Amino acid sequence: MTTVQMRPAPADRTAVGELARSAAEHREHGERHGTLHRLVWAALEQSVLPRVALPAYCGGLEWPVQQILDAVRQVALADPAAGWVAAIHAPAGAFLARLDPDTARTLAGRSPVIAGSSMPAGTAVPHGDRVRLSGRWPLVTGAPAMTLAALAAPHTTDQGTVTRWWLVPREDLEVEEDWDALGLRGSASHTVTCATSVPAGHSIALTDPPRTDTPLFRYPLYGLMAGCIAAVAQATAERALTAFATLAGGTRTRHTSGTLAQQGHVQSAFARASGRVSAAVALLETATARAWAAALEGEVPPGERALLRSACCQMAEAAEHACRDLFDAAGSAAIHRANGLESCWRDAVVISRHALVAARGRQLVGAFELTSTAAKDL
Repeated sequence: MTTVQMRPAPADRTAVGELARSAAEHREHGERHGTLHRLVWAALEQSVLPRVALPAYCGGLEWPVQQILDAVRQVALADPAAGWVAAIHAPAGAFLARLDPDTARTLAGRSPVIAGSSMPAGTAVPHGDRVRLSGRWPLVTGAPAMTLAALAAPHTTDQGTVTRWWLVPREDLEVEEDWDALGLRGSASHTVTCATSVPAGHSIALTDPPRTDTPLFRYPLYGLMAGCIAAVAQATAERALTAFATLAGGTRTRHTSGTLAQQGHVQSAFARASGRVSAAVALLETATARAWAAALEGEVPPGERALLRSACCQMAEAAEHACRDLFDAAGSAAIHRANGLESCWRDAVVISRHALVAARGRQLVGAFELTSTAAKDL
């Protein structure tokens, strides 16, 4: 029997402790300026997060999945925007496991910070043993810290047209600082452009099999990325529950006696939100544990992949509903930025719009459950 450790040892939590502390201290900077504070970017680059999913032959750590998710959640508890950046950079090292190892080592350098955009917004035109890549890609989270960008573009060969992700060094990119969104404001999810020539071997399809057979890379890549998104959703919901409990305990209502915390309808709303989040967390932990146990033994079956994606979608949806319900239950007291409820609601709304935990993720799960069709990106 395989024993799965759901929570990393306390010593592991110190690995992102400095990043979490810096993110908490400078959270307001991100809210006001649309980018993390320079000290938070520096802490991210110096942390272990860019290496946790990087292949060992590239100097990576190949952490167990549960440990990666816990680290992302720890940062997101300090600041969901910083957690969102961590959720993108942390699993991206696994991209290099799908490259030729020598190419991967070259691109990795000392410690790559990989950002990217899944929208196939550019063009990739073959030119000898290289490709002319050009286009404009939106929503590249963590652009200020990246050393590599993975940019999706259609690629036509004799076998047809497929979407591949091209790994482009930062010096070949232009960043348009255009991120101005409802939530996750500090994540600096800017647009990048390029018109450059890339070696044909510097690209992957996310559905390519990894070049190395270790548990982390047998774990579904889409499930790993969705799990990191779900970890931010979980942390955001937990922040909202804590903020609401504090607010309710100290806020008196105008037309009733006692505090908000003493009102029956408020108690019911809190219990509903707390229960919804707890149920989603339990499903996420179970699905993650089962998929990881399978990866330790060999290939992860489609049923476990489907359960994992479903759990990630459920977590994002539960967080959005909980944050919204708590915001509503707090009444006019919720509108003040100081209590943190409104930012949790805004962040949760943006998190739930990510493609990995939105309609596409649910459709893949439903297709498997109804027709046993297991898509490559399940």
